[in-house]
Amino acid sequence: MKRKLAVFGLAFSLAELAAAYLPSPAVWLAAAFALAGAVWAFRYRKARAALLPLMAAVCLGARGPLAHRALAVQPALALAGRTVQVTATVQTDAETSYQEDRLRGTLHITELDGRPADLLVSCANFPGTQPGEVFSAVLALEELEDDSYRMDRYADGVYLAADYLEGYAYLGDSSAPAFWLYRLRRALSRRLTTWLPAEEGVEAAMLIGDTARLSDTQQENFRVAGVSHLLAVSGLHVTLLCGLLAPAGDPRKRFSRPRIAGQAAVLLLYLALIGFPVSAVRAGFVYLVALGGYFFVQPPDTLTSMGLAALVLGVQNAYFVCDLGFQLSFSAVLGVQAASALARWERRRLPPQDSPLREAARRALLWLAETLQVTVLATLATMPVLLARGMTVSGVGVLTNLLVVWMLQPALVLGIGVLLLSALPVLSFAMHGLSLVLALWLRAMCAVIGWCASLPGARLALPAAYTLFVLAVLGVLEAVFWRMRKFGWYLPAAA
Repeated sequence: MKRKLAVFGLAFSLAELAAAYLPSPAVWLAAAFALAGAVWAFRYRKARAALLPLMAAVCLGARGPLAHRALAVQPALALAGRTVQVTATVQTDAETSYQEDRLRGTLHITELDGRPADLLVSCANFPGTQPGEVFSAVLALEELEDDSYRMDRYADGVYLAADYLEGYAYLGDSSAPAFWLYRLRRALSRRLTTWLPAEEGVEAAMLIGDTARLSDTQQENFRVAGVSHLLAVSGLHVTLLCGLLAPAGDPRKRFSRPRIAGQAAVLLLYLALIGFPVSAVRAGFVYLVALGGYFFVQPPDTLTSMGLAALVLGVQNAYFVCDLGFQLSFSAVLGVQAASALARWERRRLPPQDSPLREAARRALLWLAETLQVTVLATLATMPVLLARGMTVSGVGVLTNLLVVWMLQPALVLGIGVLLLSALPVLSFAMHGLSLVLALWLRAMCAVIGWCASLPGARLALPAAYTLFVLAVLGVLEAVFWRMRKFGWYLPAAA
């Protein structure tokens, strides 16, 4: 079996995902079948090499959520129904609540009824003004609502909800690095948007993850057009920014190792600045593994790096795979990898031509095909996640991505330029000019997205179960024809 670590990590994540949603008896039954299969595989040499890692991953992954539930979730749930006196710190996801002079978000309880504690709770109505505040109050603890957001909260380590009752007392501000970085992020956001029109808050969201300045219309247009992933710092953003830091020479040469170490340091600083969002953490981890491969003169492999990332992230929190950003990020990368494999097959089928004109036409055709395939397959790969989570699917997502994704990197570069120039007052005239260019660029980008969102069929109401069944059938057909080395027949069969 090729890429054993990639297969192991993917199987491990899928087993953790199934164990998180299925009832415990079903999980134990599946783990028993996997263990029986592993025992059977020992009898046959070829089957042992192919199935043993897969079965081991399934067994370990299926046990993960059960163990995490017993060690972390159940002790927290035992506090449900209690009224407690706490000391809590407002986390960086806090935002204005629906009630006047109240916030909603995550609270980190550090003291509970006079005893030290380490507990995260979700609260929708506590007093306060900003993240980083430390206060004491009386809270009522209860279980989280059993809705579509419950597993996402489990992925963040939040297992309880809290209701503020009385006794709010401000105790000061936390000096933890996370809140210092949060204040730095807000300061950079203000600098970035000082000379931009009010409606251009998309730059702060795309570059440093500050979505507070986004309007409802902007968020709706991006969602309907199928490019809401551009507003959240994700693997695409990390990849583009890391590309700007790539050494000009061969990174595998020994003299470039200091530059590789510098890339890793800048990447870690950037992830810390934006608050370590799940999708960016996944991409950052994969990129760090690739840098490690270059540092030790080993060829990196995206699928293997993904498998390692899935193992590391899944071991530290068995519910990490339930996060929507994690699922969309991994699905998109798998779609891109499938498109890359298809592009390699097409290059073999269309060998180089002797005629310069024909060779130019061949390269143009392959480039157009690869660009379209990456967009289509990444969109199809994320569609099952959106449908399974009860979210709408955009009918113009492929078109919008083709039209605007290429505009993301120039927008990020212009934003970085504005931030660098704003640090030097003597260059304020250059910062104003660059801000104008950025504003025009973002205005064009938002205009294209708004136009795509207004097209007929932008909002698709697909039947979730039937669509998932169709996608599963198409996936099986693709695997069969690829294995038979007759992929040219796949499109007619799929149609």
